[in-house]
Amino acid sequence: MPNEIDAQLARLFSELPEADAEVSDRALARTLDALPTPRPASRQPARTLAILCAAALVLLALAAGALAAAGALHVSFGASSQQQKTATTSQLSLPPGARGIAAVVDGRLWLTTNNGFRLQGLPVTAAALSPHALYVAAGIGHSLVAMAPNGRRAWSHPTAGAVTTIGWAPDGLRIAYVVADGSGFRLYVIEGNGRRDELIDRAVRPVQPSWRADSLAVAYVAAGGRPVVYDLGHRSRHVISFPSARDATRLAFAPSGGALAVSTQHGFLLTGAGARANGGTFAPSLVAGLGWLDGQIALAINPAYAGDQGPFIQLFRLDRGEATPMGQLIPPAAIKALDAYGGRLTVAVSDRSGIRVFASSPAATVKKAQLPQSPTVLQLAPPARVDSLAVR
Repeated sequence: MPNEIDAQLARLFSELPEADAEVSDRALARTLDALPTPRPASRQPARTLAILCAAALVLLALAAGALAAAGALHVSFGASSQQQKTATTSQLSLPPGARGIAAVVDGRLWLTTNNGFRLQGLPVTAAALSPHALYVAAGIGHSLVAMAPNGRRAWSHPTAGAVTTIGWAPDGLRIAYVVADGSGFRLYVIEGNGRRDELIDRAVRPVQPSWRADSLAVAYVAAGGRPVVYDLGHRSRHVISFPSARDATRLAFAPSGGALAVSTQHGFLLTGAGARANGGTFAPSLVAGLGWLDGQIALAINPAYAGDQGPFIQLFRLDRGEATPMGQLIPPAAIKALDAYGGRLTVAVSDRSGIRVFASSPAATVKKAQLPQSPTVLQLAPPARVDSLAVR
């Protein structure tokens, strides 16, 4: 049995990515600091044991550093008891029928998949699930890291700064991501295996890119606030110049076809693929989320002031190129984030008790109704900020 365990450990260590020099040096220095102070007494067995323990600590520290560099594990040396006390105790539960759920709350990733893989509170700058939750991509330090939620494989790609937002193509073969480089934000596209990283635009806004259903074009927001559709096949850009699309805050391509929904602070616009560039305005209420639910546009609205309309989720049907209002879903509290995928709507709401995340599959036709709720899949005490939310 010991030989078998040794062999498994050797195999695991051999598969670890190398830690960078800074991680290795820090691990080595702290391990050496932990060694007992030499004493005059000559106790060869004790000294030998100390050396062996030190060697083991160095190996484990370097292995942990390598895992941290790959984004597979958050490692902290000498965490204080206060830090341990403030750790969140809530767990992220998987909604029925989903393969994976990921939420970034206050800069920490919560991830659960249907094969039992779980991450709780991993510090990230951004994260996104691939289609069918086969992989998760995350910004960790100055790297874009992708890993299989079963832990089998991972790659890490260095970036010029912190990754602020990530978007997977529907076919899973490309990732669009935005990097803060100190002077602004840049948009890149990289293959799903971590190769062929390409700079698409040197000046953009930190808005999550959205891919067209055929995975051959990606929409993003340029530095001036205008939405842009970049066609990878033709290497061409189309700027959406309608006045109502100025200062776009969210983008969402339809799950089929080429219609693109664009939200601003107080409204939205539908354009592309025969759409007639129409939409709606909800000022002074604020748009808190945008997505496509079973082919319908789902727009989350929060009141800007007490007494204003909201919160609610307004549904629009695409009818001959126009967005036609269909109904409203009323959530139990103010909306922090919204994710729509297929027929499932996942919503994060905030009230005095904190942040609650729940998922539901609303009826296809509804005029006005309370948003159906599943059991809460995540609950966090206030204050909390929901940076992103995805269920696949």
